[in-house]
Formats: sequence, structure tokens, C-alpha cells
Amino acid sequence: MPRPSSSASQSRRGICPLLRACIICLLGFASLNACILWRVRSSIFEGYGDFASFYTAGSIVRRGQSARLYDPVLQWKVQQEFASKVKIRRGPLPYIRPPFESLLFLPLAYLNYRTAWMVWLVFKVALVLILPFVLPPPTCGCGMLKTHVFRTLICFAFFPVGFDMLQGQDSILLLIILAFSLRLMLRGAAVRSGAVMALGLFKFHLIIPLLLTLAFARKGRVVLGFLLTALLCLLTSIGMVRWSGILAYPGYLWRLNRVPGFGMVVKPQSMPNFRGMFAVLLGGESHSLVVHGLLIAGVALGVVIAAESWRQREQRATKAAFSFSIVVILVTSYYANSYDMTLLLLPLLLVGEPVLGGDAGGWPETFFLAVASVLLCSPLLWLLALGVDQFCWIALILFAFAVSIFALGKNWRVLGPA
Repeated sequence: MPRPSSSASQSRRGICPLLRACIICLLGFASLNACILWRVRSSIFEGYGDFASFYTAGSIVRRGQSARLYDPVLQWKVQQEFASKVKIRRGPLPYIRPPFESLLFLPLAYLNYRTAWMVWLVFKVALVLILPFVLPPPTCGCGMLKTHVFRTLICFAFFPVGFDMLQGQDSILLLIILAFSLRLMLRGAAVRSGAVMALGLFKFHLIIPLLLTLAFARKGRVVLGFLLTALLCLLTSIGMVRWSGILAYPGYLWRLNRVPGFGMVVKPQSMPNFRGMFAVLLGGESHSLVVHGLLIAGVALGVVIAAESWRQREQRATKAAFSFSIVVILVTSYYANSYDMTLLLLPLLLVGEPVLGGDAGGWPETFFLAVASVLLCSPLLWLLALGVDQFCWIALILFAFAVSIFALGKNWRVLGPA
């Protein structure tokens, strides 16, 4: 059996201390997320988190009043039953998801609010634990068990995961849906991949651009599966709120987005996307024609470039294309919050593992690792989100992340199969 070269041994000796330091940092970040969640638990149980809107929707459906799912008066009445101590709202925290998602929270509505929140938290922790096993096996030669443990540690150390759990949001659910969809896609089950992806339409503002990207990339079977499930979701929603509710839904969202103090208006500086950054640079106006024009141009350009990255069929390049699409969609989205960045776990793991395994070289690898280090620095992101409330500047980091992934994917397409 040949002995490893002295240079390889030196490389391993150099990597091991760096890996140990990385693990220590990740353990610290995961502990930070857990500590913050523990410290604000009393406020969470009083109904300050976003889970209040989901619980409200489930309660309305449980009472047989799904046709009034988007009625602010009914929402406020329901929330006064379990969140009367919340003092920061002048109206209800509105339910903004499509009707079909409220069925997920129907079983939780039979529990008291505190118990329902705990069940929802345990469910999401289980999803995070499942994620490493849903993702494709690593190609970097690491042991399977070590890889899954390291993946899990990254997940719990990642700031958006901690913030999602604090708010009681549903971004972790979308994360696992996209992971399953990619797994099916890599196995050649294109129709089923699209069908699973459409289950994420509860965040349609992120999923529809992904569908457009796949359509431009001529992934017809994925699009077909997507449309079949989307039709089922639409029919379910119509059965709940009728056609009148479906037609009124866009106007409902638009009014909520523009009415200050109603409970869901997201300040431009809080959004980790170009819309938030442009609005801050232009004096805080996120609804101006200039901002909308820049966003439309950014979305169009992003979809075209992302579609082009899907041309290669080799699995490693497909992972890079999928990852690039997610980052582009987030940074060019009209509406995004810090917990939506939970989806970045896919590019961090899918692209990061080949990079660490030596499947790339040159400036794209170094650039990717530098940007990934910033994204994984939870204390910095907690400070930007809650300390100084300037999370919009993360858009620059996401843009750099997209550039690094695109460059790596291009290199892999040239190099061929791993």
C-alpha cells in the first residue's frame, strides 16, 4: 500500500487544527442560537412570534370559517384569545400564506398555543435532523457518519435556522421540500421532483421564480410535475375560501404590504435582498418605480443566467445550478426576511463539500469559502438583524455568494464528472 506523500501529510496536519477550530466555532454558534431562543421563550409563549398567524389560521379552519381566513376582524378576535398580552400590534398579525397551508396547522389548533408552538418546534428540529440524510451523499471521500454529524452541526449553527425557530416560521419546511425535490431530480425522477417542489408554493414568491428558471432551462418534465401539484393546491384553496377569496388574495397581500402598523410590514432595511438595499440607498422608499424597475431587471437577468447554468447534466454541475438558482432568487426577491435565508443551507452544503474535498481550485474556491464563512458567522448576523437592524446589506454577501457558485459550477462543467 503506497504511503501518502509528505506534502499530503503536511496538508492534513494543517487542515486538522483548522477543522477543529471550525467545529468549535460552529458549536459556539449553535449554543448562541439555543440561548437566544431560551431567553425569549416567555415572549414566544405570549404570542409575539410569527407562529401566532399560523395558529390563527388553523383555529379559523377548525371553527369551520375557512371562507373568512383573511378577515382581519376574525383574525384579531382569535388572537385576542391567546395573545392578548402582545402590546406591539394595533391589529392582528395577519395570515399571509395561501389557504392550503392552513391545513397543516389545523391539528395544532386543537392544542393550546404554548403546546402547539412546542409541537411545531419539535417538528422543525426533526426536519433539520433529517436534512443531512435527504441531501445527496458527499463526493469528498469523508465518512458517512462524520459527514452527517458535520452537516447537522452546520444546520443548527446557522443563524437563519435559529431565527426561524424563534419566530415559529415555515422556512425550514420549504428547505426540506427543496432538498427532497433535488434528490428526486438527481435520481432522474423529474416529474416527481416537480410535484414535490410545488408543495413549497406556500412561499410562492420564491418558488415561482425557480419554476421559471427550470422552464427556461427546458426542464419540461419537472415543470409538468410542478403544475400537477400546483393545480391540486389551487383546487384545495378554492374549496376553502371559494373563487372570491382566491381573487381577493393578491389585493389583500398588497394592502398589508403598504399599511403601516398592521402587523406584517417589513422595513426595507430588514430584507436581505436588493429591494431592501436599493430602498435604503434611495432614502427608505421600497415602493418607488426606480426600485421596482431595478428589481424587475434583476429578476429577469437572474432567471436567464440561472437557466443557462442548468445546461450541464452532470450531477455536480446540477447541484451547483440548483444552489445558484436559490441564491439568485433570494437576493432578487420582492419580499424576503432573514429566516428565508435558511434555504442557503442547500448551497452551503451542496457546493461546500466538493470545495472542501478538493474538487475545485483557484480564486472561486477561496472566494466561496470566504463568503460562506461570513454567512456562517451567526453572531454577526444576529447583530445585523436585531442589534442595528441593517440586514439589507447581506444582499451584497448573497451577490458575492452567487458569483462564487457560478464560477465553481463553470469550472466543474469544464472539468467534467467528479
